[in-house]
Amino acid sequence: MEVFSNQEQLRLFLQSILLGVGLGAVYDLLRAPRRVFRFGWAATAVCDALFWLVLLAALFEFNLLFAAGQNRYFVLAGAVGGAVLYFQLLSGVVLAVLEGILEGIVRLIAGLCWLGRTIRQRWRQSVLVAKIRFFAKKFAKPSSIFRGKGIK
Repeated sequence: MEVFSNQEQLRLFLQSILLGVGLGAVYDLLRAPRRVFRFGWAATAVCDALFWLVLLAALFEFNLLFAAGQNRYFVLAGAVGGAVLYFQLLSGVVLAVLEGILEGIVRLIAGLCWLGRTIRQRWRQSVLVAKIRFFAKKFAKPSSIFRGKGIK
């Protein structure tokens, strides 16, 4: 069993605060689409389950690599403190930016869909399409040359 000095424990505590900030950012990355797209209860449950899986994996990996596989309660306290700091200081700004980006993407896709519908309507109304249909009907009629041979 490895013994950590006070300096190493302080460094581990500060790293766990950064872990909490990162986990808060992951939560906001999952929360922004839920707020923009108004997910139902099933999608919200999937996002929450995904967050908890990421959180548990991050804490396990952190304890395994940095805390020498030992459970240290100040690591958990530091992660909670880092998440609280993140939600108090940065969460509002990050959420506003993420929601703005997602809403911009939605508007871009809606604009492209509108443009596609408009082009398709204009194409259907064009004179060229009418001429193509006229000639297509002429060629679509069965020819009398092939009727006698059993070919339609």
